[in-house]
Amino acid sequence: MKIGIFGGSFNPVHLGHVGVAKRAIDELALDKLLVIPAATSPFKTGDAGEAMFSGDRRLMLVRAAFNGVDKVEVDPREIVRGGVSYAIDTVREIAEANPGAEIFFIVGEDSVEGLPRWKDSEELAKLCTFKAYPRTSESSTEIRRRLAAGEDIAGLVPPAVALFIKHDVREADDEKVVKAVRAGLVRKEGYCPCRLPKLPEFFCPCDEFKGQLADASYHGLCHCRLYLKP
Repeated sequence: MKIGIFGGSFNPVHLGHVGVAKRAIDELALDKLLVIPAATSPFKTGDAGEAMFSGDRRLMLVRAAFNGVDKVEVDPREIVRGGVSYAIDTVREIAEANPGAEIFFIVGEDSVEGLPRWKDSEELAKLCTFKAYPRTSESSTEIRRRLAAGEDIAGLVPPAVALFIKHDVREADDEKVVKAVRAGLVRKEGYCPCRLPKLPEFFCPCDEFKGQLADASYHGLCHCRLYLKP
């Protein structure tokens, strides 16, 4: 089995990330690609500009961005683990859970020079093969700048991400409800109550909720109770 790992801050996720993921899946003939948002990058712990999106919200947006992309699984382990996210911890876990698998770690070309400074880099190089891709024209820094200035981000992020950012959509506050909804989606073979396919990454949204988002007076949950417009 060939498993890819695509990690990063994804703050926020953009079209370039999706493009790199699709390219890696095709070029490396991956059986699956794990997209793993970091809780805190070890190289950005002091960057105040990185604080625009919380870990949970970045995870939600990554799920929306990769909804329906074949062979992609959004993996929440680093957000759940919390603290500084070190690649070696994640790669060890994945290698142990998938004995014999060939593991590829997707990075940007500008990260290659710094790989020897990564935690336990020698062991990391034995556990996985690094595959570098050029940085794209889209930039999370530029997207955050535009958002702070009230400018349009259309064309830089997937439509679902733009929709959720524009209307400040969050996941429901009640963790028990969210878990129940996700479990229900699995039981229903990936269909939410409106009968639209929502697995693997839980994004519809249905036309009803889109209409509610566009209504400035509406504040509440979508009908399946997964998403919330504050």
